[in-house]
Amino acid sequence: MEIKVRVWGGISFINALISGIGSVMAINLPLKVIIRESKEWECDEIAREIFKISGVEGPYSVSTFSEIPIGMGLKSSSAYTVALALGAQAIKGYVDPEKAVKVSAEVSKKMGISYTGAYDDAYASIYGGIVITDNRTGSLLKRREAPTKWAVTVGLKEGMRKKVNPELLKVFSDLGTLAVNYVENEKYFSASLLNSLIVASANEYPIEPIITAVKKGAISGISGNGPAYFAISEGYNYKFKDMKNIFTRPANEKYSIEITGDI
Repeated sequence: MEIKVRVWGGISFINALISGIGSVMAINLPLKVIIRESKEWECDEIAREIFKISGVEGPYSVSTFSEIPIGMGLKSSSAYTVALALGAQAIKGYVDPEKAVKVSAEVSKKMGISYTGAYDDAYASIYGGIVITDNRTGSLLKRREAPTKWAVTVGLKEGMRKKVNPELLKVFSDLGTLAVNYVENEKYFSASLLNSLIVASANEYPIEPIITAVKKGAISGISGNGPAYFAISEGYNYKFKDMKNIFTRPANEKYSIEITGDI
């Protein structure tokens, strides 16, 4: 038996640490998890924990193939945990995306991967498109399709990752609520700019890459807690200076699962 699960990476319009509300857009940087029957366990502690919570006895092996840069704020951790949760469900003979998100959040907090459970990241990873979530209650508030005409550039620079200060981010909660209002009204330019000014101030990231992109008409910001920057443009691919540029697009498709052999 073999199970293949595909989900997405993403970029943040709203960092949920600020006000408790988060917003993420899935992007076409896929992560694939392959789960196979095995004579012994061949997976990490995160996978074992998800299998345990899901009631999977095993043993199984887990292989991961990902285009999402790790540790950059592009939702690689949530993509991994939610893909595993979906795969575990498939082994049990059912698929429940909502429950998979909750398992992902539970394990993410328990293993110290996320402060909030990263519900926004997990929902975007599973459903694609643009999501708005309340990470305090774990609920999906809204999901909409991302414009297909958008071109997305991710800018990466090694050595830029900063230590996150969640308590300092919460100081800006009133401004964070304003940013949420912007994204609810599809004003992504203003939402991303305000959110990223908060994240840059709290975590000491340079704002120059964002300002430069904004001056050229792009929607730009810092994804998650950084250090990845993003720029969304129409009709061309924006290019960050002195960074590794990854050119992609929004991902509106939901997760996929392929099962080979008998379960």
